[in-house]
Amino acid sequence: MKRDYPAHQKNRVFLTDFNKDSILRERIAKGNMYHESNEKSGTELMVFKDKDGLPVTYAASTREKNKYTTIDDLSVLWHEILSPLTVIKGYTGTLLELSDSITEEQKKQYLRGIELASNRMLHLLENLRDISHLESSDTWITHSVYFNDVLRRVVPEMQSQTNKHVIKINPVERLPLVRLEPEKIEQVLTNLLTNAIKYSPQGGEITVDTRLVRNEEELSEFSKDPPVISFPSLVVNITDDGIGVPEDDLEKIFQRFYRVDNQIIKSTPGAGLGLYICQMIVEGHGGRIWARNRLQGGSVFSFSLPLEQRTARTYKDYHK
Repeated sequence: MKRDYPAHQKNRVFLTDFNKDSILRERIAKGNMYHESNEKSGTELMVFKDKDGLPVTYAASTREKNKYTTIDDLSVLWHEILSPLTVIKGYTGTLLELSDSITEEQKKQYLRGIELASNRMLHLLENLRDISHLESSDTWITHSVYFNDVLRRVVPEMQSQTNKHVIKINPVERLPLVRLEPEKIEQVLTNLLTNAIKYSPQGGEITVDTRLVRNEEELSEFSKDPPVISFPSLVVNITDDGIGVPEDDLEKIFQRFYRVDNQIIKSTPGAGLGLYICQMIVEGHGGRIWARNRLQGGSVFSFSLPLEQRTARTYKDYHK
């Protein structure tokens, strides 16, 4: 449901509303949008459809911006857990109450909706589990591997999940061995490629470039506006043709639960944990992760992995 809000409502705090009643569930099932507001309490309840066609129910504060400036972790977590639960409860309630009056195709649609919402919750819980493990791990078991071998495991799997994008690994000379925890670095690549796919909804080309950089000059030639990194390092650039990131948000997107205030991003399920996990893993390897926009559109996400790691590191070692 598209609505124009006054300027003071742009930065609203979103809190998922629990399931309403059978009438609301029936309206959702039929594809009708629902809206009610309470000026006295300063809240607004709305139901709209996300990009997958699933109903999303939430209550939005309509109070003035200066009364709500931040969203604490608990509120965001509450939203991300209750939102899919609301969808699941709404669909199951509809199936139980209206099973005799809806078609088999509608039943399949509702079951698919339940599956998508369940997968969304599972993904969130997996991310929370990963964060807990990363923050508490005392040591990581690293191996000397060829990075190209890691790419060959991840990229074909990601390519199989989209027919609107072409993911290319630009050819490079044989790279030296680098010590890393393969599964964790595969998770970083998967998260970054998943974002590149999600936030370039029109499709396009996604490229993965990797280079060994030995000094500042080589780094500047390969990556614009990089942070301070160790040398020698392996640097990976993932470039897409998507919507890009607002300049003011480039340094914030790696924060826990942070999501850019953009209509496309807001309509895409997510808790703002993926990039935070990427940062934890990369920093746990002694590297850095950063992002920039391209002049021709899209964005570039980069991370570095130092070749020389004398001792095993974890995320905790860099945040004591």
